Amino acid sequence: MENSRKMEWAMGVLRLVCLLNWCIGGCALASAPTINELMASLSAHHPKIMELEAEGFQRQFARDAASAAFDVQLEQDSMVRASGYYDGFMLTQRVVKPLPFGNAKLKAEYRYADGRFPVYEAEYDSLSGGEASLGIGMSLLRDRNIDKKRMAISDAEISLNEWQATQEAIRNQLYYNGMMTYLAWYEAHLALSVYESLVTTTRNRRKAIATRVDAGDLAAIALTEFDATVMGRELALQAAKQKAEQSRLKLSFYLRNRQFEPVEIETLASVPSDIQWPWGIDEGAIQDFHRTLQAHPLLKEMRFKQRLAENKVVLAENTLLPALNIEAKLARDLGRGPKSLQQTETQIGLQFSMPLGRRQAKAELGSAAQKVNALRYRYQAVEEALERDLAIASRNWHYNKQIASMQDKQAQLAESLFEQEKKRFNIGASDLFMLNSREASAINSRLSAVKAHIDVLRASLEVVFSAGEVSTYFKG
Repeated sequence: MENSRKMEWAMGVLRLVCLLNWCIGGCALASAPTINELMASLSAHHPKIMELEAEGFQRQFARDAASAAFDVQLEQDSMVRASGYYDGFMLTQRVVKPLPFGNAKLKAEYRYADGRFPVYEAEYDSLSGGEASLGIGMSLLRDRNIDKKRMAISDAEISLNEWQATQEAIRNQLYYNGMMTYLAWYEAHLALSVYESLVTTTRNRRKAIATRVDAGDLAAIALTEFDATVMGRELALQAAKQKAEQSRLKLSFYLRNRQFEPVEIETLASVPSDIQWPWGIDEGAIQDFHRTLQAHPLLKEMRFKQRLAENKVVLAENTLLPALNIEAKLARDLGRGPKSLQQTETQIGLQFSMPLGRRQAKAELGSAAQKVNALRYRYQAVEEALERDLAIASRNWHYNKQIASMQDKQAQLAESLFEQEKKRFNIGASDLFMLNSREASAINSRLSAVKAHIDVLRASLEVVFSAGEVSTYFKG
């Protein structure tokens, strides 16, 4: 099955190449930019990609900043009396390490005091060598399972993943726009080549008609009538030149040099003989896209938004709980001094608090829960829209393939009629009006066939874009 898909795609590309060579008459250049070169330029040098990478680094730094809440902290307290009856002074240094569970903190502390303290400051007293202590505190209810510091790390990680999905979606759109612009540029320059060839042929034919008019074989009005045809085709050539120049300007926005600047439009005056189209779409590939649509970057982005909203619900539920904290401390004084300070001390403390009015916490919980519901419905809408867009793109691709095949046949018939009309004209069995009409029909059919084949490429790009796979293909 896979080999048959590749064979069908290869034959379709071969037919397109043959048709385009017929249209442009060998005017394509191998040095002109291909799709792969366009995508390489976009990925490496487009300012939008640089912006995306810079914003991605910001998300990484935000994650690192959230993780810093669990860094070791050095704290110091001191108290010195500058005047008064009592002359006691105290110096405390502690190292605090927040732990990633139970809102716990581990503390190692050294306190030194000297001099006389009033009774209400007796806890400052220590032996001559100071006091060393080790303690740990943690939450038993509120903040036990989650707290703002741990949630900030989770949010930062999810936010980074969300940004990666957003970045992929933006790349998908940017690459799609670039490739669509490339195809418009490609089609405009193929049409320009056809009109240039047509005008050159028409001018040469005018010389032959003028000679026949001078010889008396044709009436003078025949030359006047043909001049009108020449003028009409030259006007069409000018319109084609205008469209081609506009397409070069538009493509230069996506095709950049190493200085991140648009390339000179003069370098885009020719098209390659092989644009190196990356995809061969068939029914099997379309079915695969439908099966893997859940990996679409927009849906991944929505899922991460839902997780962020769910985190807010969890944090709001945590806020509703009463606070019950426990702290244990082991302390030992060093050196000489009162016997009351010479024994090892073990302290256990409990702290409880609960607000009597919890309307704010309940309101925050209700708001967060509704945000989750809103995102759930939005996810459903986005998912169904993507399914619809992929189905529409698939049907467009199917019909464009049929139209391209029919346009090939029509172009061959129109060309055959034109060749036969030329033979009839040369032997005097037809007039100039019919010859011009047949030629115009052949040219229009040829241009329509080229457009139809490029429309097949557009339709296949639309399928891949709807599946969110454009950026995936060019990620490397």
